[in-house]
Amino acid sequence: MYIGSSVKRVEDLRFLTGKGRYIDDIYFPNMLYMAVLRSNYAWAKFKIDPKRVEERGFSVITFEDTKEFSPLPNFFVSDPKRVPKEYILAKDEAKYFGEPIGLVIGRDRYEVYDALELIDVDYEPREPITDPFKAIGPNSPTLHKELGSNIVYSDIFEYGEEPNDYNYIEKKIRYNRILPAPLETNGVIAEFDKISGNLTIYANTQVPQVFKTALGIIFNIPRSKVRIIVPDTGGGFGGKIFLKPIAMTALASIITGRPVKYIETRYEHIISAIHGPDRHYTAKILYKGDELVGAIIDLVEDFGAYLHTYQPLPILRQIYQLVGPYKMKYLKFRVSGVVTNKPPTGAYRGLGIPPAVLVLENLVKSVSKVSGIDEMELRMKNFIDKLPYEHITGAVYDSGNYREALKKLVSQLEVKDKDKYTGIGIAFALEPGSSLAFQTLVVNKPRTPYYEGVYMRMDSGGDVTVFLSTNTMGTGHETSISQVVADVLGIPIDDVKVILGDTAGPPGTGFYGSRFSVVGISAVYTAALKLKEKMREYLAKMFNVEKDEVKIDNGIVKISNKSFSIKEAVNMIYNRSYLIGNEIGLDVSVTINSYNVNIADDKRRVNFSTTYGVNAHGVVIKVDKDTGFIKILKYVVLSDCGTMINPMIVDGQLMGGTTMGIGASLLEKVEYDENGIPKQTSFADYWIPSAEEVPTFEIQHMISPSPFTPLGTKGVAEGGATVPPAAIINALEDILKKPIDRIEIPITPEYVLQLINDMS
Repeated sequence: MYIGSSVKRVEDLRFLTGKGRYIDDIYFPNMLYMAVLRSNYAWAKFKIDPKRVEERGFSVITFEDTKEFSPLPNFFVSDPKRVPKEYILAKDEAKYFGEPIGLVIGRDRYEVYDALELIDVDYEPREPITDPFKAIGPNSPTLHKELGSNIVYSDIFEYGEEPNDYNYIEKKIRYNRILPAPLETNGVIAEFDKISGNLTIYANTQVPQVFKTALGIIFNIPRSKVRIIVPDTGGGFGGKIFLKPIAMTALASIITGRPVKYIETRYEHIISAIHGPDRHYTAKILYKGDELVGAIIDLVEDFGAYLHTYQPLPILRQIYQLVGPYKMKYLKFRVSGVVTNKPPTGAYRGLGIPPAVLVLENLVKSVSKVSGIDEMELRMKNFIDKLPYEHITGAVYDSGNYREALKKLVSQLEVKDKDKYTGIGIAFALEPGSSLAFQTLVVNKPRTPYYEGVYMRMDSGGDVTVFLSTNTMGTGHETSISQVVADVLGIPIDDVKVILGDTAGPPGTGFYGSRFSVVGISAVYTAALKLKEKMREYLAKMFNVEKDEVKIDNGIVKISNKSFSIKEAVNMIYNRSYLIGNEIGLDVSVTINSYNVNIADDKRRVNFSTTYGVNAHGVVIKVDKDTGFIKILKYVVLSDCGTMINPMIVDGQLMGGTTMGIGASLLEKVEYDENGIPKQTSFADYWIPSAEEVPTFEIQHMISPSPFTPLGTKGVAEGGATVPPAAIINALEDILKKPIDRIEIPITPEYVLQLINDMS
């Protein structure tokens, strides 16, 4: 049995021995290199004089060279007139510091970056808009004149009926911008063949099939002529769902007619790549005695200068989490999405959920403090206790035991010698796995692109090759796929070869949203079963028996009183085909939709995802009363992700995600001065957690298989990252002995000292 075993990762040998093949390892003859000329101002008109650079033999591309091409698409805003037009290169006016305004192409990477300094740019700077509240004020200039307003997305979602009589707690919560900061930055090689019209892209993107469609739209190229290949990739976390680098490099290849490579520098990634959500909440929780009855949430979301390809999905995905695992009967959620002179925000690990977990879980903690009701008692009273359960938002929670999960978590959090500066915090979240069903809340024409496809073939020697267009970011997909195929067919895991990340392969929608273990692995499992059934059909014909008489179990084929190994049986199928007929190939194609998803109804209720895993975190912290620094003394993670294909990989995902969540809680922030210039430009001033800040995690598991997936699997990769801010702020509130009215993430030492001073 391979499913459920902690098999060593099959891909690790090539990584550990330096045999991985990343974007920068790929080279083509006659290849050119690209550097990006970026705006030195947050808002400025500009004119480029490329003469000095062109005299030295470099090519310079500006907006004038892109006139025939379309703006970058947004697939999710229903009214295109409300979407700011973002071109491949800025047209006359830059709207954030670091916005691409030109491209320099040359034969050497270092020379093209040196050439950037030789380009003369004449700027006419304006005072930038950096505060989203000032952006929507009556006297604010309009960033995109054609829109007439800096509010580019607004909506109200209301579920259930507002109660007549309740108490409430209200808070202001600020969740600052954050970087995905993967080990490997964005990288692209584009090759356009002017004779055939084919555009081939090598890119470390998370959504190759989606961006294949986007490139076809931008450059007016038939989708069949666009191919994206994803090699090994060093992390994603949403930062690789970034169309701009791919579009710029494709443009350079189309214009030059040669292969072009672009590797984003770390400086570029920090100042102008996709950032995580930038949010200002005003949040109320409504309660009567020990009953949590509802929430009223107002959100001002700072989108930056443009709407990222996937906006406003990170806003929408959080809706179900604003009522979470509790039997709340009412939710009102008002959103104002604003443009400012900052880089666009987009997908970040958790796709919008971590701030929502913080909002709800801290409010629940505060109800306990204000009402005097024991926190465990309050949570247990209000937890959903029977699953599956359809919530007021339309989310259908699939499986789990929330009360037992919390009991198991809390049992690990006992602290000896607790002093006044030691606090315990718990937080509870449900991790959605699989789909973007909630996109139908904003798209006029409901569609359900939640599918994933697999091509699978077994050759005459019994080896199996599995093809998926989705890819991996170092998350062990090759191992998990191999385990499932080997388990179903009863073959050694070494006999399975996995090929990922090529849009010439099966259809699919990419790697994001904890969907691989829900949709991707389910498609693999379905294909392996189908291949097994095809083998039985052929063998039944060969031996002239009924199909039911052919048994395949643990790699052994039994037909009447005969037994063969899988390899022997497969060899017979291929080499004694005269006993079967003309069609003998052991190959199958499977494309499945995400299970149990739907489209929004007339009350805007929708099942946001196929599965909802449990992530309960408990933390013990100690505050240094003199410096305000928080030290984590203990950190416990309780996970229920259903059936685990590989528990070791699951634990690795939980540890990595929780580390990211701790970074978001205590260290990481992208901020700007009054001129819209970023204060963070390198890892010297953008702090990510090191081994010194990361505790030893205690990981606990419960297993409640999902009834909606064939293997009972649920999502897990985002779970660690979504909960730490809520758990840590709750531990701080435990120290203070009262609710915190204004919360800001990350929790800086200065902020902590201010709270402690207020306490004393």
